[in-house]
Amino acid sequence: MKKALVTITVLFLISSFSFAQTYKKGVTNLNAGVSIGGLAGLYGTADLPPISLGLQFGVHEKISVGGIVGYSSSSNDLGSYSWTYRYIFVGARGEYHFVDVDVKDLDLYGGLTIGYNIVSVDEPSGYSGVYAAGASYLLYGFHAGARYMFSSNLGVFGELGYGIGYITVGLNVRL
Repeated sequence: MKKALVTITVLFLISSFSFAQTYKKGVTNLNAGVSIGGLAGLYGTADLPPISLGLQFGVHEKISVGGIVGYSSSSNDLGSYSWTYRYIFVGARGEYHFVDVDVKDLDLYGGLTIGYNIVSVDEPSGYSGVYAAGASYLLYGFHAGARYMFSSNLGVFGELGYGIGYITVGLNVRL
């Protein structure tokens, strides 16, 4: 699965060199998305897929930086005992925007994420086995994405990657 995801991401990045986008220095984008494929380090079965809110600031003609916050939950059942996990992730992101040819309303980019995943767990009462609940951890990832603007301020985005989710889709608001 990882090999296929890396191959798809590399092909997406290579093909994106033949396109361009509406990104430029000074642009601020707010993304609200939901991820498919789970959060890296997720315990048990996902109850709520990762939802995220990200803000990117254009600091250079091809580079943006920003942050991302999100939430997810899962549960893990072992016999008659059940653990419930909640994940709050906070991270920094950097993106490279591919600009060479003017294709109206399209922004193609690739980037990296680094942050921290704050994990809280509700353990079952009376459990005395050897299973121990997990703890918070460093979250890192990479992504390749596309943003399409329907108007000057509203659009959609999609990303393939590893970290917050394998596939993330959502709405974009240009501020």
